[in-house]
Amino acid sequence: IYTLEFVGSVRCVKETARDRLIDGQWQLHKGIDAATIAAVHDELYRRTLHGGWPDAVLTPGVHVRTAGRLATTKVELHLEHTLQDSRSRLTTDAVVLATGYRERPLDRILAGLDPYMRRDNQERPRIDEDYRLVLDPAVTGTAYVQNAETHTHGVGAPDLGLAAWRSAIILNALTGGEAYALPARTAFTTFGLTQRAHVPPPRQAPALTPLVDDRR
Repeated sequence: IYTLEFVGSVRCVKETARDRLIDGQWQLHKGIDAATIAAVHDELYRRTLHGGWPDAVLTPGVHVRTAGRLATTKVELHLEHTLQDSRSRLTTDAVVLATGYRERPLDRILAGLDPYMRRDNQERPRIDEDYRLVLDPAVTGTAYVQNAETHTHGVGAPDLGLAAWRSAIILNALTGGEAYALPARTAFTTFGLTQRAHVPPPRQAPALTPLVDDRR
């Protein structure tokens, strides 16, 4: 889903369908990815091959309510299991805070443009295919955003792997040309029944010039 084609397909569906799609894809960018958890599982399995059991525990569905120092070298975690509605405590030597980030509203940053911004049915800013805020025609300037368009471009919006591609689109829109050439296609999947799959022409292999002419 982190391809140019998928981002374009998200923009083509109705707002209500797009919201359902994004809500259903939260696990793709708000948790451990499949490759990482598979690697962890393989390593734990490898440690059981010669008997015994690895000294590690994977515990999904657990919420850390509070954390505090215990003496000078320990940390005590107050835990809650969200499905079992049970609580417990865990004393550990260290805690890794892999909390990610929280998306914040743009209201304060864009307060000056608020009277001129066009919004969708959920009062969210409308953003076009070039990552440009849709403003009142009376506004002669333009404003571009990145990582603020999940509701219009899908869950790939905060993905850093697409940052260069988004930046290239914005720069091309600003210059009115092709400052950065973008690929015609990046995915083998075609999203949608009416979308025609554009197949780039095959590349021609360059003719090789021999370094030594050994013809007799």
